[in-house]
Amino acid sequence: MLFISALAIGMITGLQNVTTELPSTDSDVASTTEDMGLLEPTKLSPPVGELVNVTIHARPSMWDVYLHHCPKWRPINHIFFQVANIFFLLSFLAPHTDTGLIWLRVTLILGCAFSGMWAWSVECYLDAVLWNSAFIVINFVYFAVQFYLMRPIKFHKDIEEVYVALFKPLRVSRRQFRRVLMCMRNVRHLKCHELYAHEKVTKVDSLSLVLSGKLVVSQNQRALHIVFPHHFLDSPEWFGVSTDEYFQVSIMAMEESRVLVWHRDKLKLSIMSDGFLQAVFDHILGRDVVHKLMQVSETMAVSNGHLANSYEEGEDKPMLVVKKAGDGPGITALLNRQLQGEHAPLLLAAPATRLC
Repeated sequence: MLFISALAIGMITGLQNVTTELPSTDSDVASTTEDMGLLEPTKLSPPVGELVNVTIHARPSMWDVYLHHCPKWRPINHIFFQVANIFFLLSFLAPHTDTGLIWLRVTLILGCAFSGMWAWSVECYLDAVLWNSAFIVINFVYFAVQFYLMRPIKFHKDIEEVYVALFKPLRVSRRQFRRVLMCMRNVRHLKCHELYAHEKVTKVDSLSLVLSGKLVVSQNQRALHIVFPHHFLDSPEWFGVSTDEYFQVSIMAMEESRVLVWHRDKLKLSIMSDGFLQAVFDHILGRDVVHKLMQVSETMAVSNGHLANSYEEGEDKPMLVVKKAGDGPGITALLNRQLQGEHAPLLLAAPATRLC
């Protein structure tokens, strides 16, 4: 549009320079085009009282005006002008990526800087210097913001392992994961035999992920399954359970453990506006629920173990009492199969097994 406007203004200006004057009484009349040099001067000297034929030369066409506008080109501009336009050319070639935006801003800053130097030291155009200075400031601000957004985002070692194991394979960016971490309540440290949640006493107001250690989930003092690192403690409660309800199971640490705890409602509100993150959490938690259901199904099929009626830290009573079963693998073998990644099973086939 700017080019078309400049072309139209040039046409009007060029046509105004082409004038044709008609003769007047008792004077010499000349029809000339001084600047363009397209028409030869015509001098008319008619005798008094005689009729004369007046020849009016045709106006030049638009293309004639532009073709003969520069009969002689001026010398090539200063090197500052050339370098400025080289940087402008490079800015047009910037790719459509985060790095490309940095490239775009840097080349525009350099191009405007050289253009301003050319206007200052060669042509002495104050307005050009001011315009280019304004362009430099604007592009520098955008460059600084983009550079800040591209800075590397690092997490604590345990958090980094969670990101790499669960979220990175699903193409969650570090910036998105940091947004999720902003809803974190704390990292809770659990000692051996310490309860994380008590059945029908603790409210479901958080989402918890095991960072290290192991925890056992039980119901009515009967062991259901074991939760390992990078698994959630309360993934079933994520779907369709409000924060006013209570846990239907008890969760106890089998060894010293660390649990990452999110504010449940705050996290849900945070990812509600991001459909991608919402789908990621539904996928991860849904997969975790399926894994737990498979473990519980196996446990219920060979249910022979139960938790002691009372347990306190420091007592000599076993946390998990296992009955011997002569006609089946029993809960001990099942839980040991869940612990197959360990060098030695934490649960032994004995009348009573102490886990901590």
